[in-house]
Amino acid sequence: MDNLLAEAIALLKHLPDSCIEKALDAIRAVKSAHDSAQTITPPPCPACTGEQIVRNGHKHGKQAFVCRSCGKSFVETSHTALFNSHSGESVWKQVIRDTCNGIPLHKTAAALQLQQKTVFNMRHKILCALEQEERAHPATLSGVCEADETYVLESYKGKKLPDGFWRKPRKHGAVAAKPGLSQEYVCVCTGVERDGNAVAVAVNRAMASKDDIDRVFGARVSPSTLVLSDGATGYQVLAGKCAVQSVEKDGGGFYNINTVNGYHSFIKERHRKARGFATKYLNRYNSLFSKVFRKTAVITDHIYDLLRDGHDRYQTNINAQTRNLLEI
Repeated sequence: MDNLLAEAIALLKHLPDSCIEKALDAIRAVKSAHDSAQTITPPPCPACTGEQIVRNGHKHGKQAFVCRSCGKSFVETSHTALFNSHSGESVWKQVIRDTCNGIPLHKTAAALQLQQKTVFNMRHKILCALEQEERAHPATLSGVCEADETYVLESYKGKKLPDGFWRKPRKHGAVAAKPGLSQEYVCVCTGVERDGNAVAVAVNRAMASKDDIDRVFGARVSPSTLVLSDGATGYQVLAGKCAVQSVEKDGGGFYNINTVNGYHSFIKERHRKARGFATKYLNRYNSLFSKVFRKTAVITDHIYDLLRDGHDRYQTNINAQTRNLLEI
């Protein structure tokens, strides 16, 4: 989807000075009509969950409420990821779209006339909400599924390596020091339903163990699940929980893992475009990749609703950068 907000800003910039006031009057009229037509259902009190809520004016442009049960006041975005944000719905949705489409931060910031740090904070609140939702409600794999591992180069992007570190610093987008699989690569266990959900979880450096595979897939499969793998013996750990079928390298027809290989290509292309993601944030991006892979329907509204729900999504910018980091 095009960046409509950036297009509107660009059109305003090119209007003659005599037309700016008319354009602003039209925008104010549209906003006033929208505000008048909008009906906000008072949310439950985030302090006591009471429902005796009345409106209490506005605070920083947001509808404020007061709870008659406990006397606490709050705004419509309290306890959500949007709390304390100065950006509106259109800005957040454009950042969500750019995040889903892999648009670089600096391009999003330039188009929306925001600081790159601001867009970075917004993006990580989006990623944190997706990862939090995945942790609370893990995606399940049912029917015919394909499972395999892929490997991405570990990265300390944004961090200065200390003296005496076990490897030398390298530029973004560089390759590993040694050929083949080594400790410089992070193993990502992936699974894809042929008709639905996708899962990606970074588990270890180099090879995945049976415990890693069981930790990722054990609670996601069921007796009705058929897992197709490349013949790695580690997937036999799932044999007591679901059906497991090995696929020969020259196999074809029904027994193939082409879908999960396509997922690997999608993940690696996103890493290539970004010149790598910091390893500590890897599972956040894996949650995003799992959400957007093969999705033809627009999921922007779904993610925005996730940011707006009251399930204690709010966290400071510092927390969004330091919470649930991957350490391997």
